[in-house]
Amino acid sequence: MTKFCKHACLAILLLLAISCGNLSKISKLGLPEADDYKLFASRKIDNGTEAFHFFEPSHDPNLGEIVEVDSRKMDAYDEKLSSFLKDYRTLSFLIIRNDTLLYQYFDESKNDTSLISSFSVSKAFLSALVGIAIADGKISGTGVSITSYFPELENQGFEPVTIDHLLDHTSGIHFKESKNHVGGNMEFYWGKNLYQDVFNIHPVFKPGERFEYSNINAQLLAMILQRATGMTVSEYLQEKIWKPLGMEYPASWSLSNPGSDGIEKAFCCLNARTIDFAKFGRLYLNHGNWNGKQIIPESWVKKTIRSSKESGQRLTYHYNWGIGPKKYGSFFAVGLYGQFIYVYPEKKVIIVRFGKADINYNPPFLLHTMLQICDQL
Repeated sequence: MTKFCKHACLAILLLLAISCGNLSKISKLGLPEADDYKLFASRKIDNGTEAFHFFEPSHDPNLGEIVEVDSRKMDAYDEKLSSFLKDYRTLSFLIIRNDTLLYQYFDESKNDTSLISSFSVSKAFLSALVGIAIADGKISGTGVSITSYFPELENQGFEPVTIDHLLDHTSGIHFKESKNHVGGNMEFYWGKNLYQDVFNIHPVFKPGERFEYSNINAQLLAMILQRATGMTVSEYLQEKIWKPLGMEYPASWSLSNPGSDGIEKAFCCLNARTIDFAKFGRLYLNHGNWNGKQIIPESWVKKTIRSSKESGQRLTYHYNWGIGPKKYGSFFAVGLYGQFIYVYPEKKVIIVRFGKADINYNPPFLLHTMLQICDQL
């Protein structure tokens, strides 16, 4: 769990820059923020004509003053949830159980209609789209070599790398350093030549040999989706998930550069309202089924959220989803600064949380907090 949290939760640029001694460069460019969608060109993702709404209780259960949490111990509570959310730089927070919105919190800068930039939470959406594309016959399976989609990489040692390796971050692919020595993650997030940067890569270890979380894996998946479906990732998400789920609001995906040739920063940067991110959690809670319609194959969802022991991985991360302790059966999409779409199937609970930037912020304890909350519902 330690290595996963280090890489997955601080993935976009922090660790690589710190390891290279480039904190000063980060401060000049700025840390990623939940409002960065304002800085990038984007591709709109339309919602449908009929919105799905969670139920709302007829009275305020005031859960923020009832539920207590502790950031370090599983069996001791010493702070009210409402104050905990403020103390730990929370932007938005929802608790949904049995399709009922039990509790919501927004800091002074946000409300229930605010757009928020997701970071690695976006990777879970990519995973879903790959499963859908396989079911649609657009991709023949996860065992296909990535060179089937990237002739640019032929005869460079990439033939053994498969879609499965990209999904599980075991591809062995590493970013080459950019000229300013900051590295691929920084280039990906702030750069405007994403297509060029994608192929500035090389294999460093045998695929399947070990887990190494990297944004390059997600970006390659997105480009495979685009080449396999003939649609942009935004268009495919709109058709296969956003409209069918009855999202309440349009979304957007940030692009590498303006214009029709811009490609999605698909390792991050899906921008949406908190309530609509919760609906994606509901889709997985119900094994890919949405009110009687199978959106994602049930087999794909079950394969995705299996335990780390069953998947043969040491780390609790599989197909771009985090996997909680086996006895709880929980799973989650996770991103920078403690972004979570957390699903607890036993109690049919979905918790969504987005937080503010803080280079000293260490979010792994939030997993314990989620379990504490669920235990009290």
